[in-house]
Amino acid sequence: MSKTPAATIEHSAPAQVKIRLSALTVAAVLPLSVAPAWTQDTSFGQRLFQDKADCQFCHGIDGDGRGDPRSPGRAANLHETHLNRDQLVEVIACGRPGTEMPHFDKYAYDDTDCYGLKGKDLGNDAARDPHSTSLTKREIEAVVDYILAKFVGKQ
Repeated sequence: MSKTPAATIEHSAPAQVKIRLSALTVAAVLPLSVAPAWTQDTSFGQRLFQDKADCQFCHGIDGDGRGDPRSPGRAANLHETHLNRDQLVEVIACGRPGTEMPHFDKYAYDDTDCYGLKGKDLGNDAARDPHSTSLTKREIEAVVDYILAKFVGKQ
């Protein structure tokens, strides 16, 4: 029984070639399997940004800092932020003491998870409560993922 040329190449190919072909196959297929989950996560974050947390009230629907004229002040342009994912999570959870940026973690200043400070340490500079509602850790991360996917570094 004679071998076909493809079978001969497969059996004689060095192990490195087989590994590289396997890695290329995984690299090509992996994005296809992750794409629906990523889309779902960013659409959840979008709903939170626009509705539950109402981030658009201050930051604008396009994240450009041009929110509703009734908002308490000029919000950050999310397209221009230099904050990384962890920093954005912290800012949304803890707010920005001394500014109009509220904290969305219900327990932000009950312990020392936010900037190492308790609410009593901040006095009048304590981060404001959100005008909408607080968010869970999972929801805060979904909002951050949406902001990173939709706004950061994009004009």
